[in-house]
Amino acid sequence: MKLQGLSVAWFRREDWPRWCDMDPDFQPDYQHWLRRMEDVYARIKATGAPVVKVLIDPDEFLAWSNATGAGIGTQARAKFAALKGMALDRGDR
Repeated sequence: MKLQGLSVAWFRREDWPRWCDMDPDFQPDYQHWLRRMEDVYARIKATGAPVVKVLIDPDEFLAWSNATGAGIGTQARAKFAALKGMALDRGDR
């Protein structure tokens, strides 16, 4: 399968407290994270690379993490976003 673009893990403001509870290394300030990630997203887009914000649901992520033993840190969230992005690209829901 050819990768069609980059997937960036995206989080809802209302889920932020759960993410912070889940991972002690999680950025504690949603606004700070959002500003930083909007900048990252814009820089990637400016290169012409296809990029998509992949909304990560904490329950869905935890189920996947528990099933795969992937952990809950940054790398696990990035991997989950990439897998979910590929599934969305295929038309899966």
